[in-house]
Amino acid sequence: MKKRLCFWLISVVLLSISGSLLAQDYEYHPALSDNFSAILGAMRSSNSFKVEADSLDPDNSLPEDDVDFEDSLGVSHRSTLFNGQIRWKFGKTRKWSLFGQYFSNNATGESVLTEDVKWDGVIFREGSFVGAGVKLAVARVFVGRSFFKNAQNDFGIGIGIHNLDMDAYIEGEVKIDDETTEFQRVEVGDSQPLPNIGAWYNFSPARNWLLHARVDWISANIGDYDGTLWNTSVGVGYQAWRHVGFDLSWQYFNLNLKVDKSDWKGGVDMTYSGPVLAMIFFLQAGSIGAVMIE
Repeated sequence: MKKRLCFWLISVVLLSISGSLLAQDYEYHPALSDNFSAILGAMRSSNSFKVEADSLDPDNSLPEDDVDFEDSLGVSHRSTLFNGQIRWKFGKTRKWSLFGQYFSNNATGESVLTEDVKWDGVIFREGSFVGAGVKLAVARVFVGRSFFKNAQNDFGIGIGIHNLDMDAYIEGEVKIDDETTEFQRVEVGDSQPLPNIGAWYNFSPARNWLLHARVDWISANIGDYDGTLWNTSVGVGYQAWRHVGFDLSWQYFNLNLKVDKSDWKGGVDMTYSGPVLAMIFFLQAGSIGAVMIE
């Protein structure tokens, strides 16, 4: 941990020195003029998890629960998670952009059940001690074009893919019959790419300041999945040095999905929302120390 911290501090210092030696070659925020940016951030998220897993046995008529993993199973509703993003502008006029984003969260908890929980064809008995967890990893790739772009503004729309890697489990004493129980771990999960449409808008009111917003959305029935996805953010950035800035934004991610697969029949309703504090690195083709993008 100390080595990583030293590495980032040295990187910031070197970029700061190079930035001070270069002329301030931008009139407005570099997000509007530079062709590559990378964001390294930490998100303090407020979470909500509901996961349904119906029995796959056609002879099992047991009505299943849409289990609230926070209220019923004690899974933590607060997380601090890594949030990384990149953007590369390309083309002769740099109106085309390739975006990438990745974040993941692994929330766990323990609880003594106050009522029976019916999940994936089994019953976790009231009064038993259970452990539970929910994991979601999101990898987003997005390609778009700027349709309104000048020194202060950048508005664009595009299409993308969210690859979702989802897992949920409950472990504890399972009711076998009226007199018998045994310890079991019941787990469901899947990995699935979902297409989406989206838009973004950046505005620089002054040399070092940036206001930005974006939204990704889909509502569709695709194969074994039927539901809605939202991935949005709004924030403000400040350019401290030529190649280094800071950003504070609010991100909201919601996935409401029904699943009908051979190994999982049910659905999820997951929400992650909260502030993201980030450091942003900008590179411009031809700058000292920059990677030549074009």
